[in-house]
Amino acid sequence: MYYFSDNDINFKNLTVRGTYYNKLKMTWERKTFPLPDVLYDRCGSVRWHTQEIRKLFSKLGIPSINAQNYFDKWDIHLNLLEMEETRAHLPMTIRYCCQDDLKAFIMMYGKVYIKSVNGRRGKKVMRVTRIPNRGYQYSYYVNGLVVGTVRRFQDFIKTARPFFHDNDHVIIQQAIPLMQIGDRSVDFRAEVQRNGQGELEIVGICARIGHPNSPITTHSEAYRFEEFFQDHLNYSEEKTVRLRKKVEDFLLNVYDCMEKNYGPFGEIGIDFGLDEHEKIWFIECNAKSAKVSLKKAYDDKTLQRAFINPLEYARYIYNYE
Repeated sequence: MYYFSDNDINFKNLTVRGTYYNKLKMTWERKTFPLPDVLYDRCGSVRWHTQEIRKLFSKLGIPSINAQNYFDKWDIHLNLLEMEETRAHLPMTIRYCCQDDLKAFIMMYGKVYIKSVNGRRGKKVMRVTRIPNRGYQYSYYVNGLVVGTVRRFQDFIKTARPFFHDNDHVIIQQAIPLMQIGDRSVDFRAEVQRNGQGELEIVGICARIGHPNSPITTHSEAYRFEEFFQDHLNYSEEKTVRLRKKVEDFLLNVYDCMEKNYGPFGEIGIDFGLDEHEKIWFIECNAKSAKVSLKKAYDDKTLQRAFINPLEYARYIYNYE
Protein backbone atom coordinates (compact mmCIF):
# COMPACT_ATOMS: atom_id res chain seq x y z
CA MET A 1 0.00 0.00 0.00
CA TYR A 2 1.30 3.43 -0.91
CA TYR A 3 0.02 7.01 -0.99
CA PHE A 4 0.43 9.53 -3.77
CA SER A 5 -0.87 12.86 -5.04
CA ASP A 6 -1.79 13.86 -8.57
CA ASN A 7 1.70 15.32 -9.07
CA ASP A 8 3.38 11.93 -8.41
CA ILE A 9 2.23 10.24 -11.65
CA ASN A 10 4.71 9.69 -14.48
CA PHE A 11 2.50 9.45 -17.56
CA LYS A 12 5.38 8.45 -19.84
CA ASN A 13 6.61 5.49 -17.80
CA LEU A 14 3.24 4.72 -16.14
CA THR A 15 4.79 4.76 -12.68
CA VAL A 16 4.02 6.47 -9.39
CA ARG A 17 6.37 8.18 -6.94
CA GLY A 18 4.62 6.98 -3.80
CA THR A 19 4.99 7.20 -0.04
CA TYR A 20 4.94 3.96 1.95
CA TYR A 21 5.70 2.77 5.47
CA ASN A 22 8.95 0.82 5.87
CA LYS A 23 8.13 -1.65 8.65
CA LEU A 24 11.76 -2.65 9.24
CA LYS A 25 12.98 0.92 9.70
CA MET A 26 9.63 2.12 11.11
CA THR A 27 9.78 5.24 8.93
CA TRP A 28 7.84 6.73 6.02
CA GLU A 29 9.79 6.62 2.76
CA ARG A 30 9.29 7.37 -0.94
CA LYS A 31 10.10 5.23 -3.96
CA THR A 32 8.87 4.48 -7.47
CA PHE A 33 5.97 2.02 -7.80
CA PRO A 34 4.00 0.56 -10.70
CA LEU A 35 0.46 1.85 -11.10
CA PRO A 36 -1.89 0.55 -8.36
CA ASP A 37 -4.06 -2.53 -8.70
CA VAL A 38 -6.93 -0.72 -6.95
CA LEU A 39 -7.37 3.03 -6.44
CA TYR A 40 -8.67 4.62 -3.23
CA ASP A 41 -9.42 8.14 -4.46
CA ARG A 42 -9.40 10.67 -1.58
CA CYS A 43 -8.45 13.64 -3.75
CA GLY A 44 -10.98 16.47 -3.69
CA SER A 45 -9.48 18.30 -6.66
CA VAL A 46 -11.45 18.65 -9.89
CA ARG A 47 -8.68 20.39 -11.83
CA TRP A 48 -7.78 19.18 -15.33
CA HIS A 49 -4.61 17.27 -14.32
CA THR A 50 -6.47 15.27 -11.67
CA GLN A 51 -9.30 14.42 -14.04
CA GLU A 52 -6.79 13.19 -16.63
CA ILE A 53 -5.33 10.78 -14.07
CA ARG A 54 -8.78 9.40 -13.28
CA LYS A 55 -9.44 8.95 -17.02
CA LEU A 56 -6.10 7.17 -17.47
CA PHE A 57 -6.76 4.76 -14.61
CA SER A 58 -10.23 4.03 -15.95
CA LYS A 59 -8.87 3.45 -19.48
CA LEU A 60 -6.28 1.02 -18.10
CA GLY A 61 -9.00 -0.90 -16.23
CA ILE A 62 -7.76 0.01 -12.74
CA PRO A 63 -10.80 -0.34 -10.46
CA SER A 64 -11.64 2.29 -7.88
CA ILE A 65 -13.12 1.64 -4.45
CA ASN A 66 -15.92 4.07 -5.33
CA ALA A 67 -17.52 4.08 -8.78
CA GLN A 68 -17.74 7.88 -8.65
CA ASN A 69 -15.53 10.40 -6.85
CA TYR A 70 -18.18 13.10 -6.37
CA PHE A 71 -21.95 13.47 -6.57
CA ASP A 72 -24.20 15.95 -8.34
CA LYS A 73 -27.00 16.80 -5.89
CA TRP A 74 -29.59 17.32 -8.61
CA ASP A 75 -28.73 14.05 -10.35
CA ILE A 76 -28.99 12.15 -7.06
CA HIS A 77 -32.36 13.77 -6.34
CA LEU A 78 -33.73 12.62 -9.70
CA ASN A 79 -32.46 9.07 -9.16
CA LEU A 80 -33.89 8.80 -5.63
CA LEU A 81 -37.15 10.20 -6.95
CA GLU A 82 -37.44 7.19 -9.28
CA MET A 83 -37.32 4.65 -6.42
CA GLU A 84 -40.46 4.01 -4.40
CA GLU A 85 -38.37 3.16 -1.30
CA THR A 86 -36.65 6.57 -1.27
CA ARG A 87 -39.13 8.95 -2.92
CA ALA A 88 -41.05 9.75 0.27
CA HIS A 89 -37.86 10.89 2.04
CA LEU A 90 -37.08 13.74 -0.37
CA PRO A 91 -37.84 17.41 0.34
CA MET A 92 -39.39 19.40 -2.50
CA THR A 93 -36.51 20.38 -4.81
CA ILE A 94 -36.27 22.27 -8.10
CA ARG A 95 -33.43 23.35 -10.39
CA TYR A 96 -32.80 27.09 -10.27
CA CYS A 97 -33.71 28.69 -13.57
CA CYS A 98 -34.59 32.28 -12.77
CA GLN A 99 -35.19 34.71 -9.92
CA ASP A 100 -38.97 34.34 -10.21
CA ASP A 101 -38.68 30.61 -9.44
CA LEU A 102 -36.67 31.35 -6.31
CA LYS A 103 -39.05 34.07 -5.12
CA ALA A 104 -42.11 31.84 -5.66
CA PHE A 105 -40.40 28.98 -3.80
CA ILE A 106 -39.59 31.23 -0.84
CA MET A 107 -43.16 32.55 -0.76
CA MET A 108 -44.51 28.99 -0.81
CA TYR A 109 -42.29 27.45 1.89
CA GLY A 110 -41.09 30.43 3.93
CA LYS A 111 -37.66 28.89 4.50
CA VAL A 112 -35.55 27.32 1.75
CA TYR A 113 -32.02 26.18 1.03
CA ILE A 114 -30.04 27.22 -2.02
CA LYS A 115 -27.26 24.75 -2.88
CA SER A 116 -24.64 24.37 -5.54
CA VAL A 117 -25.04 20.89 -7.04
CA ASN A 118 -21.32 20.16 -6.55
CA GLY A 119 -20.62 21.95 -3.25
CA ARG A 120 -18.66 20.03 -0.60
CA ARG A 121 -18.17 20.15 3.18
CA GLY A 122 -21.02 22.58 3.77
CA LYS A 123 -19.69 25.12 1.28
CA LYS A 124 -22.02 26.81 -1.21
CA VAL A 125 -25.09 26.22 0.95
CA MET A 126 -27.27 29.19 1.87
CA ARG A 127 -30.47 29.27 3.92
CA VAL A 128 -32.97 32.07 3.34
CA THR A 129 -36.05 32.74 5.45
CA ARG A 130 -38.86 35.15 4.59
CA ILE A 131 -39.72 37.33 7.56
CA PRO A 132 -43.18 38.92 7.09
CA ASN A 133 -43.01 42.73 6.98
CA ARG A 134 -39.26 42.66 7.59
CA GLY A 135 -37.72 41.13 4.48
CA TYR A 136 -35.36 38.18 4.13
CA GLN A 137 -32.83 36.66 6.49
CA TYR A 138 -29.96 34.66 5.00
CA SER A 139 -27.15 32.59 6.51
CA TYR A 140 -24.21 30.59 5.21
CA TYR A 141 -20.86 29.27 6.39
CA VAL A 142 -17.55 30.54 4.97
CA ASN A 143 -14.71 30.51 7.51
CA GLY A 144 -17.40 31.18 10.08
CA LEU A 145 -21.15 31.78 10.27
CA VAL A 146 -22.48 34.72 8.24
CA VAL A 147 -26.01 35.97 9.00
CA GLY A 148 -27.71 38.99 7.43
CA THR A 149 -31.10 40.55 6.78
CA VAL A 150 -32.26 42.59 3.79
CA ARG A 151 -35.57 44.33 3.15
CA ARG A 152 -36.04 43.66 -0.54
CA PHE A 153 -35.78 40.47 -2.59
CA GLN A 154 -33.51 42.16 -5.13
CA ASP A 155 -31.09 43.02 -2.33
CA PHE A 156 -31.01 39.37 -1.36
CA ILE A 157 -30.26 38.40 -4.98
CA LYS A 158 -27.28 40.78 -4.97
CA THR A 159 -25.99 39.02 -1.85
CA ALA A 160 -26.56 35.49 -3.13
CA ARG A 161 -25.25 35.86 -6.70
CA PRO A 162 -21.53 36.23 -5.93
CA PHE A 163 -21.79 33.51 -3.27
CA PHE A 164 -22.61 30.89 -5.89
CA HIS A 165 -21.07 32.59 -8.96
CA ASP A 166 -23.03 32.97 -12.14
CA ASN A 167 -21.83 29.73 -13.75
CA ASP A 168 -22.68 27.39 -10.88
CA HIS A 169 -25.54 24.93 -11.22
CA VAL A 170 -27.89 25.52 -8.31
CA ILE A 171 -30.88 23.77 -6.75
CA ILE A 172 -33.55 25.23 -4.48
CA GLN A 173 -34.84 23.02 -1.72
CA GLN A 174 -37.63 23.14 0.83
CA ALA A 175 -36.10 23.48 4.31
CA ILE A 176 -36.36 20.17 6.15
CA PRO A 177 -38.15 20.53 9.53
CA LEU A 178 -35.17 19.15 11.45
CA MET A 179 -35.20 18.24 15.13
CA GLN A 180 -34.17 21.19 17.28
CA ILE A 181 -32.21 21.48 20.52
CA GLY A 182 -33.09 25.04 21.47
CA ASP A 183 -32.06 27.17 18.48
CA ARG A 184 -29.71 24.48 17.17
CA SER A 185 -30.62 22.11 14.33
CA VAL A 186 -29.85 18.40 14.49
CA ASP A 187 -29.06 16.15 11.55
CA PHE A 188 -27.25 12.84 11.13
CA ARG A 189 -24.25 11.41 9.27
CA ALA A 190 -24.11 7.66 8.66
CA GLU A 191 -20.91 5.95 7.54
CA VAL A 192 -21.93 3.03 5.33
CA GLN A 193 -19.16 0.82 3.92
CA ARG A 194 -18.36 -2.51 2.35
CA ASN A 195 -16.01 -4.75 4.31
CA GLY A 196 -13.40 -7.33 3.29
CA GLN A 197 -16.12 -9.78 2.24
CA GLY A 198 -17.86 -7.17 0.09
CA GLU A 199 -20.75 -6.95 2.59
CA LEU A 200 -22.39 -3.72 3.69
CA GLU A 201 -21.76 -2.40 7.19
CA ILE A 202 -23.27 0.63 8.90
CA VAL A 203 -20.14 1.53 10.85
CA GLY A 204 -21.67 4.42 12.77
CA ILE A 205 -24.56 6.89 12.82
CA CYS A 206 -23.73 10.29 14.32
CA ALA A 207 -26.16 12.93 15.54
CA ARG A 208 -24.76 16.39 14.75
CA ILE A 209 -25.95 19.42 16.72
CA GLY A 210 -25.16 22.59 14.81
CA HIS A 211 -24.24 26.05 16.03
CA PRO A 212 -27.11 28.44 16.84
CA ASN A 213 -28.83 29.70 13.67
CA SER A 214 -26.32 27.90 11.42
CA PRO A 215 -27.70 26.54 8.10
CA ILE A 216 -25.45 23.47 8.33
CA THR A 217 -24.20 21.14 11.06
CA THR A 218 -20.80 20.35 9.53
CA HIS A 219 -18.94 22.32 12.18
CA SER A 220 -20.75 20.87 15.16
CA GLU A 221 -20.94 18.62 18.21
CA ALA A 222 -21.46 14.95 17.44
CA TYR A 223 -22.92 12.05 19.43
CA ARG A 224 -23.55 8.37 18.84
CA PHE A 225 -27.11 7.69 17.65
CA GLU A 226 -28.05 5.83 20.84
CA GLU A 227 -26.37 8.36 23.11
CA PHE A 228 -28.22 11.27 21.49
CA PHE A 229 -31.70 9.77 21.72
CA GLN A 230 -31.35 8.25 25.17
CA ASP A 231 -29.35 11.02 26.90
CA HIS A 232 -30.60 14.15 25.08
CA LEU A 233 -34.18 13.17 24.23
CA ASN A 234 -34.81 10.59 26.98
CA TYR A 235 -35.86 7.83 24.59
CA SER A 236 -36.15 4.35 26.05
CA GLU A 237 -33.75 1.70 24.81
CA GLU A 238 -36.60 -0.11 23.08
CA LYS A 239 -37.77 3.04 21.27
CA THR A 240 -34.21 3.86 20.22
CA VAL A 241 -33.64 0.37 18.81
CA ARG A 242 -36.90 0.56 16.85
CA LEU A 243 -35.98 3.96 15.39
CA ARG A 244 -32.48 2.82 14.48
CA LYS A 245 -33.90 -0.16 12.59
CA LYS A 246 -36.08 2.20 10.54
CA VAL A 247 -33.08 4.43 9.84
CA GLU A 248 -30.91 1.47 8.81
CA ASP A 249 -33.54 0.30 6.32
CA PHE A 250 -33.57 3.81 4.83
CA LEU A 251 -29.75 3.91 4.59
CA LEU A 252 -29.57 0.56 2.81
CA ASN A 253 -32.26 1.66 0.34
CA VAL A 254 -30.29 4.83 -0.46
CA TYR A 255 -27.07 2.83 -0.90
CA ASP A 256 -28.87 0.38 -3.16
CA CYS A 257 -30.19 3.23 -5.30
CA MET A 258 -26.73 4.80 -5.59
CA GLU A 259 -25.15 1.55 -6.73
CA LYS A 260 -27.91 0.83 -9.25
CA ASN A 261 -27.36 4.22 -10.86
CA TYR A 262 -23.61 4.75 -10.56
CA GLY A 263 -21.94 1.37 -9.88
CA PRO A 264 -20.38 -0.26 -6.79
CA PHE A 265 -19.20 1.80 -3.81
CA GLY A 266 -16.88 0.86 -0.99
CA GLU A 267 -18.15 3.69 1.18
CA ILE A 268 -20.72 6.48 1.20
CA GLY A 269 -21.37 9.05 3.90
CA ILE A 270 -25.15 9.60 3.98
CA ASP A 271 -26.62 12.72 5.59
CA PHE A 272 -30.25 12.71 6.70
CA GLY A 273 -32.61 14.44 9.09
CA LEU A 274 -35.48 13.49 11.36
CA ASP A 275 -38.43 15.73 12.14
CA GLU A 276 -40.47 15.78 15.35
CA HIS A 277 -42.66 12.96 14.01
CA GLU A 278 -39.56 10.81 13.31
CA LYS A 279 -40.02 11.07 9.55
CA ILE A 280 -36.69 10.51 7.82
CA TRP A 281 -35.54 13.17 5.33
CA PHE A 282 -32.69 12.64 2.87
CA ILE A 283 -30.12 15.45 2.74
CA GLU A 284 -27.16 14.29 0.62
CA CYS A 285 -24.54 11.63 -0.12
CA ASN A 286 -20.79 12.06 0.26
CA ALA A 287 -18.28 10.07 -1.79
CA LYS A 288 -15.33 11.24 0.33
CA SER A 289 -16.48 11.43 3.91
CA ALA A 290 -13.83 13.00 6.16
CA LYS A 291 -15.27 10.99 9.10
CA VAL A 292 -14.96 14.03 11.38
CA SER A 293 -18.26 13.38 13.16
CA LEU A 294 -17.41 9.70 13.58
CA LYS A 295 -14.15 10.67 15.30
CA LYS A 296 -16.01 13.04 17.63
CA ALA A 297 -18.75 10.59 18.53
CA TYR A 298 -17.23 7.10 18.55
CA ASP A 299 -14.32 5.26 20.12
CA ASP A 300 -10.96 4.53 18.49
CA LYS A 301 -11.96 0.97 17.61
CA THR A 302 -14.92 2.17 15.53
CA LEU A 303 -12.85 4.87 13.84
CA GLN A 304 -10.14 2.34 12.99
CA ARG A 305 -12.79 0.05 11.50
CA ALA A 306 -13.97 2.90 9.26
CA PHE A 307 -10.44 3.34 7.87
CA ILE A 308 -9.65 -0.39 7.58
CA ASN A 309 -12.87 -1.38 5.76
CA PRO A 310 -12.03 0.40 2.46
CA LEU A 311 -8.56 -1.19 2.42
CA GLU A 312 -9.95 -4.67 3.02
CA TYR A 313 -12.61 -4.02 0.38
CA ALA A 314 -9.82 -3.05 -2.05
CA ARG A 315 -8.25 -6.46 -1.46
CA TYR A 316 -11.66 -8.07 -2.03
CA ILE A 317 -11.97 -6.24 -5.37
CA TYR A 318 -8.49 -7.39 -6.40
CA ASN A 319 -9.09 -11.03 -5.44
CA TYR A 320 -12.69 -11.58 -6.54
CA GLU A 321 -13.78 -9.02 -9.10
